Amino acid sequence: MIAAARMWFAALTRREQWLVGSAGGLTAFVVLVFGIIMPVLSAVEQAKLDHDTAVQRRGRIVATVDAALAKPRVASATAPANIDVLITQSAGEKGFDIITSGNAAPGQMRFRIDQARAPAFLAWLTELESQNVTVSGLTLRTGTNGSVTVDAQLQQDAP
Repeated sequence: MIAAARMWFAALTRREQWLVGSAGGLTAFVVLVFGIIMPVLSAVEQAKLDHDTAVQRRGRIVATVDAALAKPRVASATAPANIDVLITQSAGEKGFDIITSGNAAPGQMRFRIDQARAPAFLAWLTELESQNVTVSGLTLRTGTNGSVTVDAQLQQDAP
């Protein structure tokens, strides 16, 4: 095969040999640039962008964790007997409809919410934790339209 290509190339005139050689060189250059160098440079650039995104995301997570750990707990102004008022009012302000509720014991409350968005509900629980209310039991079940059904038991800690 190589011998046949050499014979073919030798049979060409000097001008044709220059043209075929130049075309081969240009083809090799184009394949090198567009087939190897540019894809490698693109992959390196994309890796740099992905790394920058990951570093920024990690920084936001670390800042959020540091802020959560550094946030002082606010002493609650409500008595343990008033946890039902605190939870009911707070749920109403956040747009949650408490369907059933009841006090399990002094300073504790059980309730059910039929439809809530999970991120909003969990943010509300985090807000309640700053008021010395802790979650002692929680069940989240998927509901309709991406919502969740919540059964929870909260208790108010001593300030």
